[in-house]
Amino acid sequence: MGNMMFGEGMRLLRRARGVTQTELAQHIRVNRHQPTASYISRIEHGQLDPRLSTICAIARALRVKPWQVLAYPERADWWQAYLSLPPIGKREVQRVIRWYGERRSV
Repeated sequence: MGNMMFGEGMRLLRRARGVTQTELAQHIRVNRHQPTASYISRIEHGQLDPRLSTICAIARALRVKPWQVLAYPERADWWQAYLSLPPIGKREVQRVIRWYGERRSV
């Protein structure tokens, strides 16, 4: 079974970017194949764990960094606020997320 938190975060990010499942599927390749909206849906519902290469392809299609796809914000407005920040603000958010991740692993 896949990671539901990852899928939910990915769905929120996709929606915040105004991209449909079909549009996202059309902009990525998985093992040299064109995935379908159903494939994206299975990831978003935690039924499928994508490979790192797929996560990177999704990030490119959504025009974000791979770590942003892996983050788990609970609300789409978080992404909208983040994406509207200037570069220095985004770097500060990234720094805090890294710090928090390091503290949780201790």
